[in-house]
Amino acid sequence: MVIYADGKTVEPVQIQLVPCLLTTAQSAYLQALGTRIRRVLNRLLRTYFNDPVLQQVLPLTEDEQAWIKQLAPHGFPEPATVFERLDTNLTADDPEWPKTFRILEFNSVGVGCLHFMPIANRLLAERILPMLAPTLDLATCQPTTDHRLLLRRTLEQHAKAIGRSTCVTALVERREASAGGADEILYVSRWLQEQGLPTVVVDPRELELRNGEVVHHDLVIDVIYRDFNLHEIISIENHGGHVDAVKHAFRHNQVVSGLTGEFDHKSLLELLSNPEFERYFTVSQRRTFQDFMPWTRLLRERTTTDPARTEVDLVPYVRTHREQLVLKPNRAYGGSDVVIGCDATQAAWEEALGRALGKPDTWVAQEIATLPSAEFFNPENHRSSAPTEFVTIGFTATPHGIAFVGRSSTDRIVNISRGGNLVPIFILRRPS
Repeated sequence: MVIYADGKTVEPVQIQLVPCLLTTAQSAYLQALGTRIRRVLNRLLRTYFNDPVLQQVLPLTEDEQAWIKQLAPHGFPEPATVFERLDTNLTADDPEWPKTFRILEFNSVGVGCLHFMPIANRLLAERILPMLAPTLDLATCQPTTDHRLLLRRTLEQHAKAIGRSTCVTALVERREASAGGADEILYVSRWLQEQGLPTVVVDPRELELRNGEVVHHDLVIDVIYRDFNLHEIISIENHGGHVDAVKHAFRHNQVVSGLTGEFDHKSLLELLSNPEFERYFTVSQRRTFQDFMPWTRLLRERTTTDPARTEVDLVPYVRTHREQLVLKPNRAYGGSDVVIGCDATQAAWEEALGRALGKPDTWVAQEIATLPSAEFFNPENHRSSAPTEFVTIGFTATPHGIAFVGRSSTDRIVNISRGGNLVPIFILRRPS
């Protein structure tokens, strides 16, 4: 388990030696919450090209709009399958956790830690939990569901839903990777094959369209699991690459995550948190989103409401409320270019705000969420106390189950690619 920090330097992914423990009730609640949110989003996003308001809060480039209209001229196909991870600040050991719980980001294309997290959980179960036996009833402590198992079931269900008799899967990623990253997709492919699901790992240009089928060499592909965004595939086409097979797969709904997965913008949280858009949701949905979605706004010169629902001029509000806010690129990932107000000087905040306003609607301002923190045991640390680390918990919720990702870092921007650590997660099951 390694990260290529700069494309060349190999860094091991560290595993914390003490797990985070969730209850079955927490797990069940989050599974219901995640699947409910996705149902609501899929229903709403069907109307994207008929609704200028949605287009404004979830902006696409002209190339992306043209591509999607070409691929789905009659609207997004059904079923709209999205395999995603929702990142949160869940404080698992706090009985009052729902009062502070917030969903911080959506990740619906190229979900990370699909390989890392199951391996971390397995290693801790094999090597560490036996040593905790005197104080922990191991019969009630079980690893959370394996992400790879959820992925397999999602792919198989989608293949069946679109009328395929088999589920031969291509895990598709662009070969020209940016500096840094991991080889998780290769290990996920190997695991799926060991589980009996035929898979190949390919570049999008290695797929062919032959007699109405997506083919890799002589292997007919039923479903694509994509680890690329639309802008990447558009770039390949603009530079002369052949992507007809990928286009065909999108048109025939053979891609997971499908086109609705492209809207994992940070501004999705504005859609769910801004009173201006309450008409899109039921009273129950509005109550849920108001409780769990942090105040988030696309950055441009505009009037809007602040977290107290008072109308304000957005830019002056963001400028004067640095310590309560975070600035994020709307569509970046991996913690890239995020500026946390309470950790920045006013001058640095002003500079970042100016940069964001130079490209309106490409950044968001978001209410900062309190992250839980912990001191983790490290046998190589000879100091009297370990450094405090911030912890985030992500979850992938499907009708088949829920899987979790725990991460920690001394940096508030908690990400494995930035040197963060894995936190194994186990479920405490009450004795019957």
